[in-house]
Amino acid sequence: MTKGTFTFLFTVVSTLVNIILTFTTIAIISVIFFLLCKVLAVKSPNVIILGLGFCFIIGMLLNVFTFTKLTGWVVRKFDLTSKLDSKFVAKSLPGVNYSKKTVKEKVRTNMPKSVLPSEDDLWENKANSTYQSFGIEELQSGIAKSNAEAQALIRQRKEEADAWEKSKESEKE
Repeated sequence: MTKGTFTFLFTVVSTLVNIILTFTTIAIISVIFFLLCKVLAVKSPNVIILGLGFCFIIGMLLNVFTFTKLTGWVVRKFDLTSKLDSKFVAKSLPGVNYSKKTVKEKVRTNMPKSVLPSEDDLWENKANSTYQSFGIEELQSGIAKSNAEAQALIRQRKEEADAWEKSKESEKE
């Protein structure tokens, strides 16, 4: 069973449990309200209707809290994080951490040495650097430097980069 299928089934079952839990919570709170009305001898229909409305709202809010805690407990108790989609666990169950052991590691490809670049190729790639390797972009952002110091260093680095590129061109000729 794939993670997507298992997540779908988990969502369907948890929705059914949520509906049953909602009706049960509202019924219990309503029964407590009716018993309270009997004890206090309330006979006004307006009070009873208003009280049932409050029972409904309180039952819904209590159910949201209870269902979130219950779902998090079930996922942790039965270690379902490895079977559920990681996006679902991160979004729907904030109290449950998607364990690092269930995250798939990147598969490293072991290539034969004949395919890998030689050390000479690596040195050639380093020699083809541009002025960016001189750190001009970092200086332009002005990190930890005053504007005047940064501008002076930028000019100096650009001159070094130009001289370096000219020396590379003269070597090719």
